[in-house]
Amino acid sequence: MEPLNKNLDKLEAHLRFLFEDKLFSIFNVEGHSRSLFSDLIHVMEQNIITNDAGLSFAPDRYIISVPRQDFIKWQIHQDILDEIAAVIYTKGRGEGFLFRHKPIIQLKSDLLDQSIQLKAEISPINSLKFDTDVITQEEHLKIEDTLPEEAFLIVGGMTNFPLKGSVINIGRHSENDLIINDPHISRHHAQLRAIKKRYIIFDVGSIGGTLINGKPITQATLFNGDVIRLGMTNLIYVQTDKSTKSTTAIPTNDDESPL
Repeated sequence: MEPLNKNLDKLEAHLRFLFEDKLFSIFNVEGHSRSLFSDLIHVMEQNIITNDAGLSFAPDRYIISVPRQDFIKWQIHQDILDEIAAVIYTKGRGEGFLFRHKPIIQLKSDLLDQSIQLKAEISPINSLKFDTDVITQEEHLKIEDTLPEEAFLIVGGMTNFPLKGSVINIGRHSENDLIINDPHISRHHAQLRAIKKRYIIFDVGSIGGTLINGKPITQATLFNGDVIRLGMTNLIYVQTDKSTKSTTAIPTNDDESPL
C-alpha cells in the first residue's frame, strides 16, 4: 500500500494548496481547513477497494455532517465543496485511482454531535447513475419537497424570473442563474437557497451589499412582497403563500437593528 499512501499524500497536498486559504477565509478557524483535508483523505483511504486485477477504486460519495447551528454557513459554500470534489476526481485519477462515478460532497445537519464528522462510500457497481449525475432520485424528490411553490422574482419592475432550483446564483457574471447587467452589482453578488419551502437570500461578499426592504443584510428569509435591492436594481420576491410573517434577517455589522 505504500504507493497508494504516497499518492494520497500528493492529493492532500494539492487540495491544501488550492483550497486551504479559501476555507480559512470562510470559517476563520486556524487549522480547521487542514483538518478537513486530512479527514477527507483519511476516509478516502479507509474506503479504497483494490480488486484482483490490482485496480484501486476510491470513494465517489463523501458526506460531511456538521452541527445544526453551522449547517447554513456550510451550505452557502457548497460551490467550494463541489470544486474540491472535482479536484479529487481529476487529481485522483492522475494518481492512479478509479471512480465509479464523479465524486460528490454532500452536507448533513447533525442534531446531536457538535463536531464535524466525515464518511465516504463507493457507489454500488450496478448503480444506474452516470458521471454527470450528482444526486439520487430519492434526493431529487427531497429537493423538490423543499422548493417553494410558484415563486418568482420581478426584475426591475419589468420581467419575471421563475425560481425553480434549490440554489439560485445572482450577479453580473455569465455563470449566474440570474444575470443582471448592472455595473453596481458584483460579478457574484447574492445567492438564494431553498430550505423548508422558503427561499433564503445570502449576500456572498458583494461590494455594494444587499438590501431587503431598505435594510442591509447578510442573509434573510424571503416572504411574499419583499423588495431586494442589488446595486441600482430592485427585485420583488413573489410567492404564493398565506403567511403574514414579516422578513427575518440577519443584519450586517453596520446595522444591528432588526428589520
